[in-house]
Amino acid sequence: MHSPSCHSTEIPFGAIVSITNRGRTMFLNDRLRPMGLSAGQFPVLMLLAKEQNITQETLVRHYHLDKGTIARAVKKLETAGYIRRITDPGNRRAVRLFLTEKGEQALPALHAINRAWESLAFCGLTAQDKKTCRHLMRTVTLNVFSYMDTEGGHANDRE
Repeated sequence: MHSPSCHSTEIPFGAIVSITNRGRTMFLNDRLRPMGLSAGQFPVLMLLAKEQNITQETLVRHYHLDKGTIARAVKKLETAGYIRRITDPGNRRAVRLFLTEKGEQALPALHAINRAWESLAFCGLTAQDKKTCRHLMRTVTLNVFSYMDTEGGHANDRE
């Protein structure tokens, strides 16, 4: 991918977000490949690093992804030995997710990959610029999630 002129005001905001996301996906895939992982599995592991004993439905709601996308990522992570799924005894339809020992051991590398991405993405920005960027992007994301939850409907409603 060749670099667009980042100083151009002619690139629409949506395209900037898309280009950034594609670059992040490429970056993650390149660094996760030796671990047998991909960018699609990364968010599942990062959320499980913060909170275990969650359901696939929690992942669906947290990331606003469809159930099939989450189910595929979870299945691949389970097959690769990074997570285990346990049926919730109180609700046989719910499956709870936990990191395995292999998953726990991968966390330092996953956090390092995430820090490396942020260093790349925020290169040349001051600490205040980074803080402002995070704040603004969170606001944009909340606005988009609000749309998805109301007018646009949930991602799961489109399955």
